[in-house]
Amino acid sequence: MRKMMGLDIGKKKIGIAISDLLGMTAQPNTTIRSKNLDEQIQKILDLIKENDIVDVAVGLPKKENGELGDQAEWTQGFVEKILEKNPNINIHYIDERHTSKMALEQLGHLSMKKIKEKELIDALAAVNILEIYMQKKALGN
Repeated sequence: MRKMMGLDIGKKKIGIAISDLLGMTAQPNTTIRSKNLDEQIQKILDLIKENDIVDVAVGLPKKENGELGDQAEWTQGFVEKILEKNPNINIHYIDERHTSKMALEQLGHLSMKKIKEKELIDALAAVNILEIYMQKKALGN
């Protein structure tokens, strides 16, 4: 088995989660804070290489009606740039409409100042994205 990665991609911050080798649990890994696209992509590619990852679950921000908006199209373009540099990974898009809200609920015991300091929201949203993918994979979807 191999580790898997979850990405919550934003234009300013990218939350990253990585699974255990068995694909049973997902843990927050890091949050990339950079406006430099090449730097963001390189950090993701470095983590993919370090952890021998093939499957990457990417949160796709859909509108409430399920359609793709500007942010979803931007996310897909970002992912295409990752694939240009490493075509050997498998991308799995996951509807991320409620993953940030779930992350906030999971952090309900912390003050907003602590949450922002630790940049936990984006990494936990990535955990939720990866967990949704792992559940679907376990069910054969």
